[in-house]
Amino acid sequence: MRVFSPVSHTLYDPNVLIAKNGGKAPLTMQSFQKVVDKAGPPPAPAADPPSSLPSCGAVPSGEYLVPSLSDVGYGEEHMKESNKTVEGGETAALARLAKYMADEAWVAAFDKPKGNPTTFTPYPATTLLSPYLKFGCLSPRLFYAKLREVYSRRANHTKPPVSLYGQLLWREMFYCASVGIPNFGKMEGNPNCKQIDWDTNDEFLRAWEAGRTGYPWIDAVMTQLRQEGWMHHLARHAVACFLTRGDLYLSWELGAKVFDKYLLDADWAINNANWQWLSASAFFSQYFRVYGPVSFPKKYDKDGAYVKKYLPVLANMPAQYVFEPWTAPADVQKKAGCVVGVDYPAPIVDHATIHKTNIQRMKAAYDRNKTMDSGGGAKRKASS
Repeated sequence: MRVFSPVSHTLYDPNVLIAKNGGKAPLTMQSFQKVVDKAGPPPAPAADPPSSLPSCGAVPSGEYLVPSLSDVGYGEEHMKESNKTVEGGETAALARLAKYMADEAWVAAFDKPKGNPTTFTPYPATTLLSPYLKFGCLSPRLFYAKLREVYSRRANHTKPPVSLYGQLLWREMFYCASVGIPNFGKMEGNPNCKQIDWDTNDEFLRAWEAGRTGYPWIDAVMTQLRQEGWMHHLARHAVACFLTRGDLYLSWELGAKVFDKYLLDADWAINNANWQWLSASAFFSQYFRVYGPVSFPKKYDKDGAYVKKYLPVLANMPAQYVFEPWTAPADVQKKAGCVVGVDYPAPIVDHATIHKTNIQRMKAAYDRNKTMDSGGGAKRKASS
């Protein structure tokens, strides 16, 4: 018997790219692009299968049925018609790809860091193709081929790492990292990951997952995640920072498990890489840059429409208090039908003070890691 194991979920075979980088996974976009340049263009997408395929015979009645959401442990809040952010399947994937590729000006101008994380419908700053890539409904090579067609007609297009092509390259880089780095999905034994003295607090973790932290922006994002399986990338950044180095000082591994549970586009390599990045454990080291759970969303949504959509308890809260309802006078809270501590939880931490404490803890952790690196300790410095 001959086993054939094709590589089709990525543009390139990760092992080939690692080999071209001297046997190590490239860990910066600059170094990764150099490896991709050595590898040349990725293989063309596979041809469509024949329109007529041989029959496999009738399936016995009642067998091999697709399980319902309740069969796999999801509750009523996940079954609402309004929660269908994306429709599944290859047909839907190809239709969505065609829709976005048809707007060549949008494709050429795509700039990933930009966008409004409080926009809930439609999603103008993203293609929302990631779930289809994750489940194999859309070939990344087909996506790349269609992008190249647009770029060939649009000389003035954005470049990696912010372009749409750049997003495919980030995906490839994180896949290479997951293949080339031992124990990539955890902190211990991961040579590329800072060893941080994260706290253990089950109450904090449950409150964060359930959207009960007392910070409306964080809670609204986590509610959207649970209900729709998706949120904007900047919203993901904010809640990840809040859970880890920003406020709660809990391990990124815990957050990665929650995202893996709910996200439609939860991809093991990308999910773990992004959590290491946002916790400043790997790939990103500016641990002192913290997302403010009040100041950050105010830049995008001064009236709090996003918060009020996902947290109806705050629907009548005046805009000046919606991101920090605990500051509203008692009579304002009563009139809005949202008394903090009764109808909506009080903040579980004081961001103004705790994020400063956590910055100092991160600095100390970084200093310890430097000592381990220079002293040849358990953590060895990863090469990029």
